[in-house]
Amino acid sequence: MNDLTELRDLFADKAHATADRLAPARAALLAEARTKRRPWARPVGLRRLMLAGGLVAAMTAGVIAVQTFNPAAPASAAEVLRLAAEAASATPWPEPRDDQYLHYERIAETRSENGVPNVGPRHITGEVWESVDGSRPELWWHKPSKSHPQDREYKELLTRCPSGPGAGRSAYADLRGWPTDQEQLRHKLAELGNKMVLKKDTATQIWRAVVSVLGSPIPPKQQAAIFKIAATLPGIETEELKDVTGTSGIAVTRVDNRGPGGAISRESLIFDKTSYVLLGGQELALGQGRELWSITRPQIIDVLPAWSKSLKPRGCA
Repeated sequence: MNDLTELRDLFADKAHATADRLAPARAALLAEARTKRRPWARPVGLRRLMLAGGLVAAMTAGVIAVQTFNPAAPASAAEVLRLAAEAASATPWPEPRDDQYLHYERIAETRSENGVPNVGPRHITGEVWESVDGSRPELWWHKPSKSHPQDREYKELLTRCPSGPGAGRSAYADLRGWPTDQEQLRHKLAELGNKMVLKKDTATQIWRAVVSVLGSPIPPKQQAAIFKIAATLPGIETEELKDVTGTSGIAVTRVDNRGPGGAISRESLIFDKTSYVLLGGQELALGQGRELWSITRPQIIDVLPAWSKSLKPRGCA
C-alpha cells in the first residue's frame, strides 16, 4: 500500500492522459503492431526504446523528458516517414469551410555558412490567416520574437498571386481534393516538382514538391499519403537536426547538387522524436547558406481580426 501511495503522489500533479496526448503513442504502437516480424526475432534497440518512451511521455503529458534518438544508430528514413504518416492519420483536425481561415504561426530564418556575406542572417516570426479556398486576401503579421527583439513589426493584407513565384501555391481547399491513391498522388507531385526543378530525375522532383507542399497546412489525409510516397524515394537518410526554434528532432534528409552554383544541397524534414509530428524543415547549401522554417498546427477562424480592416491589400502571397 505504501508503494501505491507513493505512486499516486508521484503523478498527483500531472495532467491526465487524453485522446490528443495519447494519439502519437497510439500511432507508433500501431506501426509496431503492423510489422511482420515477431517481437522476439528483432534486436532490442532504438525502435523499441522510442515506442516505450513515446508512451510514457504521452501518459505524463510531457512531464518526463525522454531521449529517443541516437545518431549512432538511427531508425531508417523510410520508417520515420511511415510513422509520421501514422501520426498524421491519428491526429486529424476539424474540416474547415471554404469561407473560413487557417490561423497559424510560421517562423523562417536564414543563416550564412562559412562566413558567406550575401546570405542572411534574416529572421521572420509571423502569424498567418490563410483563406481556405484562396478567394480572400491573406493576413500576415510579422513581429519581433524573443530571440530577435530588434526585428521590425509590420502587417500585410496580401492577395493570391495571379502569376510569378507564388502562383502555383495551392489553396487548402485545392489540396483537400488531391488524391490519396499512391500512384495518382505520385504523378501529381512529380508534375508539380517538374515546374520547380527542371532537368532533374523524377525522385528529386517529387522530393522537392513534397517539401514545398508541406511548408503550409495540408489536410491530414493528404499529408499522410505524401509521407508514404516520400518513404519510397531513394537517397533519403536520417540525422539529428534542430528546428528553427532550437528544438532537437529527427530529420529525414535528401542530398542534391541543385544548390547555388551547383553547391551540394541537403533538404530536410524535421520531426518530433517521440510523436513524429512534423516540426519544420531545413535546406542547407554547403558553403552557401542555411534556411530553417516551421509552422504550428492551424486553428480554424471565421473572420479576420477587427484591426485588419484598417489595412489595404498590397502585393501578393
